[in-house]
Amino acid sequence: MDKTFRNIPQTQLDSFEKTLENLGHKQQAVLRAIDDLGMASNRMIAKKLGWEINRVTGRVSELVNLGRVTSMNTTVDKDTNRTVTLWQVLK
Repeated sequence: MDKTFRNIPQTQLDSFEKTLENLGHKQQAVLRAIDDLGMASNRMIAKKLGWEINRVTGRVSELVNLGRVTSMNTTVDKDTNRTVTLWQVLK
């Protein structure tokens, strides 16, 4: 993991690491970004990773299809004033 986790049981960290198996590097990066952010829109993920949004959207769709990520809510993006989906990692 990229950052230090406090107050998170080792079993939960191990479980999350197990969910990364059989994923491509970009899928792993997106999954970690969503997990770090808690709930995140595609734009939030792209900003965290320093990627263009089009690199994120496909990976999020793949993770949804694999049952690793789900939509949890919607919000209005402050930059675009559009309603966007907030994603969350399924654990």
